[in-house]
Amino acid sequence: MRSLGVDVLVVGGGAAGMSAASWARRRGPSLRIAVLEATNIISHAPCGIPYYVGGLFSDYSLFQAYDVRFFREKRNIEVITGARAVEADLRSRQITAEANGERVKVEYDRLVIATGARPRRLQGISGPRVLYAHHPAEARELREALAGASSVIVVGGGVLGVEMAEQLARLGKRVTLVHRGSYLMSRDLDPPLGQRLVEELRFMGVTVLLNRSVVSSSDEGSRLLLDDGEEVRADYTLVAAGVEPNLGPLEGQVPTGPHGAIAVDDFMRAGKDEVFAAGDVAEHRNLVTGLPDWRPLAPIANKMGLVAGVNAAGGSLRFPGVAGDLITRVGETIYGRVGLNEAEARRTGIRYLVGEITTRSRARYYPGGGQVYFRVLAEEGSGRVIGAQAAGPEEIIGRLGVVAVALLKHMSIEDLFFAELGYHPSAGRAWDPLVLAARQLLRV
Repeated sequence: MRSLGVDVLVVGGGAAGMSAASWARRRGPSLRIAVLEATNIISHAPCGIPYYVGGLFSDYSLFQAYDVRFFREKRNIEVITGARAVEADLRSRQITAEANGERVKVEYDRLVIATGARPRRLQGISGPRVLYAHHPAEARELREALAGASSVIVVGGGVLGVEMAEQLARLGKRVTLVHRGSYLMSRDLDPPLGQRLVEELRFMGVTVLLNRSVVSSSDEGSRLLLDDGEEVRADYTLVAAGVEPNLGPLEGQVPTGPHGAIAVDDFMRAGKDEVFAAGDVAEHRNLVTGLPDWRPLAPIANKMGLVAGVNAAGGSLRFPGVAGDLITRVGETIYGRVGLNEAEARRTGIRYLVGEITTRSRARYYPGGGQVYFRVLAEEGSGRVIGAQAAGPEEIIGRLGVVAVALLKHMSIEDLFFAELGYHPSAGRAWDPLVLAARQLLRV
């Protein structure tokens, strides 16, 4: 067994982990810092998997922002890949990993847990023709398996399932998408946008089966029995039914919250002064409700990792919480949400009003552009902005970002209406779509 002693140990080399290691190094130039990563790839971008499978890019190295050599030579961080943590003893401050047939025991002063999330496995679905889309380390095998398929069943109508279905349909494959909700992305979007997604995928040739669940599988996972008795068949079944926190051997040794992820304070501390957690394995506070939340998204993971790394190196930086900004693209349309949707507002007891508008994305005399649908949610009484959703050309991404700032600063609908947003006929209107939606709720 190889032994290693470090000042800061990061377990997990994804977005949060490498961000934590990098910022710990920036604050502590002389610190001994090590990273244990279970796969062969670090600093990776899982969001690219559907587009790699779909052939939008073929260079596997593009999944990595930086490689191991960069971190070792440029940032003096010891990165051990293929090292899966198998034992953890937080009392004695030791983590043991299996790395390429060898055991490595690492003693640390401060620990950053950034082990991410793992795909949720569905009961009743198994076999060699069942695939999961989650980590770039498996993207090559996923692409190769699906390349020869003429038909694919996608199970799960969240953002990953929708993106995989779109890309597979673009490749000319016969795609069936099974989703237990009444419309697509039903955990994130309100019905107007979720139903539009259904129509868009069906227009692309995808068979969308709603309000259905899988009971069992047969024929190596290529045949699925649904809860209404219908059978669907394809060459492969691709499961994209969400993720869950990946605690591994740390389970039972760290506090967890209502979502099953590690509970942290604003400094990313996980129950002990020397233990931090960041990224998809950790919960965070919702900016609107103030309640624990869990949003396994890369931009959030990067920032949580930064805070954890700075504080593991002796800093005192606070993480303010999350707005839950989520963006996807189907066809030529961007879909996005930030803050609360209607279902989330109802669950937390917030009475709300909705302002919505459908309008053009550009001045009517300027060529191009398209239709924009925008809806804004505000708390009844106080007028506080609590969320927004939109569909349209790429310009809506920036407008949802404006709402994210409004949530961070607890702005009212009046503040949002009077915000001066950039305007040019090629990319907007004098009456901006976001401002028009806010105007529906302006109390005058």
